[in-house]
Amino acid sequence: MGFFQKFFGGGGAQGGKMAELLQSLTADLNLDASQASKVSQAFSAFKEQRKAIKSAGGDKGQIQAARQQMTSQLTALLNDQQKQIFSANAAKYEGLLQGGQE
Repeated sequence: MGFFQKFFGGGGAQGGKMAELLQSLTADLNLDASQASKVSQAFSAFKEQRKAIKSAGGDKGQIQAARQQMTSQLTALLNDQQKQIFSANAAKYEGLLQGGQE
C-alpha cells in the first residue's frame, strides 16, 4: 500500500487529497455508504493518531504501526472483488495523492 505511505508520510495539504482519494475509492470500488463512511473514519482516526504520536515525540516506527493498523482496517472493509480493483488501481491512487507536488 505504497500510496498510503506517501499520502500519510509527509506534510502538505492532505485534507483535499484525502477527500479526492475517498471520492476515487468510492467510485472505483463501488463502496456503499457504510464502507465509504468507515474509510473516511479510518483516515481521520489515523491522522489524529499520527498527530498524537508526533506531539508525544514518538518515532517513525509507531507511525508505521498505526499506518499498518489503518491499512488492515481498510482491507477488512472490502470484498474480494474490491480488493482486486484496489490493487489494480494502486498507481492511480498514488498519482492522485502526488498531483501537483513535484
